[in-house]
Amino acid sequence: MCRTCGENLIRIRTRRKQEPLCHLQEFPNDTACGLACIANPAGHSEAIALGYIFATRGTPDVGILARSAGASLKFGIARPALAVAATRAVYLLVLILGIGSPANAQGAPANAPVNDSGAAPVPLSMREAVQLALKQNPRWLAARLEALESKQQTREARAAFLPKANLQVEEQMNRLNLATLIGQEPRPYSVGPYSNVQTGSTFDVPLIAVSAWKSYEAEKQREAAARSDAEDTRETIVSLVVAQYLSLQRSKATERAVQSRIDLAESLLRLANDELQQGTGTSTDALRADVELKVEQENLVEAQTQTKAYGYGLAQVLGLGENQQAVATEDLSDQDGTEPDEQSSLEQAFRLRPDLLSAEAIRRASALDFQSSRSQRWPEFHFDGFWAETGRAPDAGLPIYSYQGEMRLPLFTGGRIMAEVARSKLAEQRADQLVSDRRNAVTQEVRTALSFLQGARQELQLATEAVDLSTRELKESRDRFAAGITNNIEVVTAQTSLAQATDSQIGAMYRLQQAKADLSRARGRIAEDYGR
Repeated sequence: MCRTCGENLIRIRTRRKQEPLCHLQEFPNDTACGLACIANPAGHSEAIALGYIFATRGTPDVGILARSAGASLKFGIARPALAVAATRAVYLLVLILGIGSPANAQGAPANAPVNDSGAAPVPLSMREAVQLALKQNPRWLAARLEALESKQQTREARAAFLPKANLQVEEQMNRLNLATLIGQEPRPYSVGPYSNVQTGSTFDVPLIAVSAWKSYEAEKQREAAARSDAEDTRETIVSLVVAQYLSLQRSKATERAVQSRIDLAESLLRLANDELQQGTGTSTDALRADVELKVEQENLVEAQTQTKAYGYGLAQVLGLGENQQAVATEDLSDQDGTEPDEQSSLEQAFRLRPDLLSAEAIRRASALDFQSSRSQRWPEFHFDGFWAETGRAPDAGLPIYSYQGEMRLPLFTGGRIMAEVARSKLAEQRADQLVSDRRNAVTQEVRTALSFLQGARQELQLATEAVDLSTRELKESRDRFAAGITNNIEVVTAQTSLAQATDSQIGAMYRLQQAKADLSRARGRIAEDYGR
């Protein structure tokens, strides 16, 4: 027991032994971890709460707070008021930072949003989701790094026809055999040993190197292809995000529609029970209405499960943490803007589609590789040489140099140049076929997206009319049942028709927005249209 406050002491573990501490004692200098009863009679509740929070968390962060609290209270031994103030300040800091203790968990407000799965909701609009994906998606970051890598390869190819120079510093110890060097027969047979120090540089300046220049131009085209591939990856990621977000919106819309049908089914069940109690209805009507309610409640569970699943899928595409779930803040819309006609859409796609631009860049690179391979048969002209100072000692050197012009012409390479020419020609032909195939695919994608867009517009118009008619049918059937003219078979049938019409309308809205996204992707503009 603490002699001052009467509370049980909390033992702390030190490097030497366990020692009981209270507010009259200081923390030892070699304290490893622990807590103490830090209080005076006026502020003991804060100390107990502080000690409880520290005792329930064994994390490094809490340990730092404990040591900070110990330092503050150690300073306040001579002044208890400052000790209490420091204790309260640390306690409030712990509460503000939300250190997870049982006390904090129990003290959470009742109206705070709770996620049954334990995943933290991340509310996002469509634009925010796209921007977040482009900021931290691993595939997009890897594509950008690959484009930067291709840029460095272009610089390597450029170095082949740029001047090069090397600095050389040599110190040699030589002994020469004159008989083998100059054919000397009489003595002496050798010279040396003697030292030689040489400092200078060598250089090589390509004057005309057509093959190296063509290779450099080919690498520039591959760099452009890598940038287009990165843009294509960007478009693909945005397309995935948009599709996942639209699916999440569709699931939310379905969930709201089912909830409204549940409210309607509950009201019809109450009406059937009222009719049964008044003697104007039958138990079969009440059972039929109850069955319809249970069916809609089952549909609600399924819709809620799909909403969670699409939220997790969107979080995975966005690269969110494993304890986070994306939540759509925008609802599924039936808005439809004006889209360009087929001809202008195709022209825009041929001009902007990054996958087509990449294929065309690869074709140009293959043509330049073919020219580079043929150019290896042509002579290359270089200007090279060296300049240096050489002598027996560093301070006794004399300048020496050698400058020369060269013409390098390959005469026989074992068939290497011929094979490279044939290979590059085949690669050029293959690239031509890939470009043609890519253009055909772009044309098909644009036309298909336009067809789906037109069909979705018509479907949405018909589905909206069906919803209006089903609503009127349900109202009339309900009035007839309330008036006792008929049983609730007509009401249940009208409910089923309204549910089907509502689901068809939601599906038509989803297909309309997805068709618009597909057309934007086919034109190579989805990142710009949805990321702005």
